[in-house]
Amino acid sequence: MAQAKRLKSGRWRIYREPDKIVRDPSSGAIANFRTLTEASRWWSQVNPREPSLQEAHKCARCGAYFGANTPWTMYAGRPYHLAHVPK
Repeated sequence: MAQAKRLKSGRWRIYREPDKIVRDPSSGAIANFRTLTEASRWWSQVNPREPSLQEAHKCARCGAYFGANTPWTMYAGRPYHLAHVPK
């Protein structure tokens, strides 16, 4: 399943797997977008048979994204690594 991640610049990039960046099939360039909505719209047009694009979970404390097998939890409606949950 593809996920969108927000870069430090504020733009969004799509990943098929944690380390496999999605490229624009027409140009071969790495696809990046101003908004998550723009990324989702593009993904739906380019990959109509794929599941809809999801935003990757990001730790509210450290800002790192969770890997597929990384344990995490929700606290006050925000995702955290288990070691970063506020006390």
